[in-house]
Amino acid sequence: MARWAPEATDTMAAIANEVIAQVGTNRTVIGVDGQDGVDLERVAAGLVDGFAQHGVTAMAAAAPTTDADRLRSDLVAPFRTTGAGDGVLVVHGHGVLGAGARGLWRWSMWVEQESGRLERRADVKIAASAVLDVTDPEHPRREWNDAC
Repeated sequence: MARWAPEATDTMAAIANEVIAQVGTNRTVIGVDGQDGVDLERVAAGLVDGFAQHGVTAMAAAAPTTDADRLRSDLVAPFRTTGAGDGVLVVHGHGVLGAGARGLWRWSMWVEQESGRLERRADVKIAASAVLDVTDPEHPRREWNDAC
């Protein structure tokens, strides 16, 4: 018997709502990282669409590097200083939740899939605001990595 699972659009709208509630949308910058092989661009685009469902303007940008200083100067600072009011920038790339760049993000998400779970990066997952399982990309699942 097949189990029901929410569509990607519903999951991403719920995650966007979580971000809105936790950190707001006033020039908010989010980092999205994940296991090798995960389509982070697709996840970021889905999150942008999730914000749109809540009437929040958002855009995605691929991280050109994992160097914190360059990410700050090339993406974060220009986004925060151009424009005013609501707006979210979703920066995606492998390594953007590494120790050096982790502090740039107001909220962050680690993305993984079943095939690589044994290679989870516990240090990054613990630092992430949320964990998303995209084993089934059409029905991604928000994971609750609590310790209880």
